[in-house]
Parts: sequence; structure tokens; C-alpha cells
Amino acid sequence: MFILLLLNISFALPDFYHQFDSINLNQYSNCAKIETLIEDPKVDIITINENAKFKAFLMFGEHARELISPETGLHLLDSICNNKYDVSKYQIKMVLNLNPLSRMRVENGEYCLRLNENNVDLNRNYDAHFKQYTDMEMQTNSGPEPFSEPETKAVRDLLKSYKPNMFLSIHSGSAGLFTPHAYSMEEPQNYEELMKVLNVIREDHCPMCETGLSSKNVGYLAFGSAMDYAYDEIGIKNSYLFEIYHKDVNMINDLRVESIKKQKRSFLELKDDDLSNQECFDYFNPKEKEQYDWYTQNWSDAIIKTLSLVESQQNDEIILAHN
Repeated sequence: MFILLLLNISFALPDFYHQFDSINLNQYSNCAKIETLIEDPKVDIITINENAKFKAFLMFGEHARELISPETGLHLLDSICNNKYDVSKYQIKMVLNLNPLSRMRVENGEYCLRLNENNVDLNRNYDAHFKQYTDMEMQTNSGPEPFSEPETKAVRDLLKSYKPNMFLSIHSGSAGLFTPHAYSMEEPQNYEELMKVLNVIREDHCPMCETGLSSKNVGYLAFGSAMDYAYDEIGIKNSYLFEIYHKDVNMINDLRVESIKKQKRSFLELKDDDLSNQECFDYFNPKEKEQYDWYTQNWSDAIIKTLSLVESQQNDEIILAHN
């Protein structure tokens, strides 16, 4: 009994991480509209500046074990509502926690859990070069068909109705700033324009980040991803995926550990037996408060800068088109 108690203590979620089901998002109702996107599982959609012309969609928490993703989204929302950023030019829709039921299990100690409540990888379940594939050792399961999951159906319907100018999905498990495509080694048509944005973000926020085509940087093809669906099927030409944390990349001190080049497996796939429960937490999430604060602040700043860069870039394109 004493040994079990010690194990539970050693695996406890650090107290600066949030229990997401207990967060009252209505505290932000003074600056944002809070609505229910899905009833079961309960997923909220947050809208800021509903009448602004430039529209962005930000998605956090596709993979449950990547706790730092929703934590960054929550920090961003809190900062916006406390007037730390001027976002008056942007209409922003945010999903802070797309995988809530599995997130609860991770918060309670299942730190390696990637999939949703039906054991489906949400980032393989979109109708973007979908391929039915199951490898439960790697926690990669596309589901039986595209949009078999309530979470991905809801994102699909939202993207179709909202038609944002920019799509961004936030993950952890690597250090990278990625463009479409994940299913192909071919660059998208506007690759140079996409890279102009990412090169600035890399210089200012993640000099050690791999940057560019997702498939080339992660080293394998991933079919049915949200980013590729946003780009190819919805037509959001500024679609990105950021990987914001890897335990062997010290972004704070701008120090890169070579071992990351051998560990690119999100898009990131790891066998269940590759890591212990505690190692899973450490792999995907900062475990010290100082690190946590730095990462949530750095990537909130990076997201705001991405909004600014994309909005300016698209405005320049409109001006050129009218000249």
C-alpha cells in the first residue's frame, strides 16, 4: 500500500496544469462568446471579435497527452481578455480542448494516451487523402471512415460555415513549424508564401524548430490530417501546424540536442511501450513551472504574431490584385 501511494505521488499532475472540466469559461464572457460546439463529448467554441473581417481558427488538444497545447490556448485566451494583445483586427474562433474525455484520463495519470474516447486518432480522421489504418501499438487508428468521430465532424462543419483565412493546430512532441502537406512530399502551390510567415516565427520564437513541409520534417506520411483537410478541402491557404514542445529541445536557452533527429515519430507516433507513464508526460509537456510559464507565453506571442503576419500578407495580396 505504501509503495502504491508513493507511485501515485510521483505521477501526480503538476498543480499548475488545469483540470479542464472544472474551468468556468464564462469568466471570459466579457470579451468572448462561449458556445457549445458538441454536446457529447462536451466541446466549447470561443469566438473573439465576431465582426472583424480577418478570420482565424485555432485548434488545441487534438491529442490528449499533449497537455501543453490546451494550456497554451487557455493562456492565450486569458491574455487576450486581459488586454495584453491588440486583436481588434482579428475574428478568432478557438477550440481549447478538442479531446476532452481522453484529456480527463491523462489528467488522472494516463500520460501516454493519445487517442479519443473511441480509440481513434483525431488527426487521421479527416477526409484528406484518408487511409483506413490501425496500429494500436503506435496509438494510430484512423477510424473506420472519414469523420467517424463527433469531434472531427464538428470541426468539419465549423470550417465549412466559418471559412477562416487562417487555420492553426497546436501540438507537442517535437519542435516544428509545419505547412501542408502531411500526406505527400510535394510542396503546396503557395509554399513560398507560407514559409515567409514561418521563417519570421522561427527567428523570433523557435530558432531550433524544424520548419517547412510537414511530411519531410516528421519523416513519414500522415493521411487524414486536419491541416491537410483545411488546406485542400476547405481552401484555407494559410494552414499550419505548430509543434511547441519536445523534452530534448531547450527552447529557453536556444539549445538543441541532436537526439531529436532520431526521435521524430500530433503527427508524432510512439509505441505504448517506448516510454513509461512518467516519461510520456515529460516527453510532451514541460514539468517545471518556470518552463510551463515560458512555453505558454512564448507560443501565445507566436500565435498572435502569426495572425498579424498572415493578415498583412493577405491584405497585400488584395491590394496587388486591385492594382
